[in-house]
Amino acid sequence: MSTKILVALAFGVLFMNAKARAEVVITTVFNVHESIRTKTVNVLSGVDGRIYKTENSDENLNRIFPLVGKVVRIDFTVYGTKAMINSIRPVMAGEIDTRTLDLNHFRYNELRQFAPTDLQTIEKATTVFKSMINDGDKKRSQCFKRAHMWAFDMWSKMNIKSEKLFIFFTQRFQMIDEYDWWFHVAPLVNIAGEDYVMDGTFFQKPTPIQEWKSFFMMSKERNCPIVEKYQDWEQNQWSKLCYLMKVPMYMFRPDDIQARDVKGIERNHWVLEEIQDARRAFKGWEETYEGYDNGKKTTTF
Repeated sequence: MSTKILVALAFGVLFMNAKARAEVVITTVFNVHESIRTKTVNVLSGVDGRIYKTENSDENLNRIFPLVGKVVRIDFTVYGTKAMINSIRPVMAGEIDTRTLDLNHFRYNELRQFAPTDLQTIEKATTVFKSMINDGDKKRSQCFKRAHMWAFDMWSKMNIKSEKLFIFFTQRFQMIDEYDWWFHVAPLVNIAGEDYVMDGTFFQKPTPIQEWKSFFMMSKERNCPIVEKYQDWEQNQWSKLCYLMKVPMYMFRPDDIQARDVKGIERNHWVLEEIQDARRAFKGWEETYEGYDNGKKTTTF
């Protein structure tokens, strides 16, 4: 049976007024989500984190679910922000060299090298900042979840590799200022060799590290050293008021940094369960991030 999948005419009617363009992607099918609400089958692409959609039918489900974990070619048409599948099939022998292509960023890859994208100009960084979803309520959602979705969106929608900047507050600072938080985090981008924090909760634009730090420390004079290891903060609670740490965009919580630095567990990939959990930080997540669902309940505190 052919693996080609034709999109129902109904989808053509829905998007006939949108500017359309045809594209192709070679990727690993990481997850397939059946949406009853929108009557679509959502295919999570491992190479770019994008959701590719097609009509929800028994025929499509029977053809797509067996492709999970396989390298495929997807021919699709973009309508606005949606990528609708025209055909999907396993790659043919000799079509690509799967040994050299990095096609699944939801799995650890010991050969994967990480380097943040240089946005080059503050104007470009500002455009990216303004495109970030910013309806998260800091009273009902944790900073690390908002930061994770901002970083993931920059990667999956704009092909931007960012870092994250953690500020860890020591027991000394919490005692002096009666501070409730023990850390805060936001995405970090590079602009022509300079680092800027993309903190949509507390700022209106990309912010230099020192300005960002001073806001939370309530003083320009309070120094927060940049450290490399989790132990540098954990084992030095009284010598400094705070510490800064830069980590790759994949790190979700402080536990991930601790696992890397204490247990040697590396992280250079996204974890679907974390995306599924973090998306709830924003309003309308059911629709905006519908395809990032593995069918299991996830709650991270």
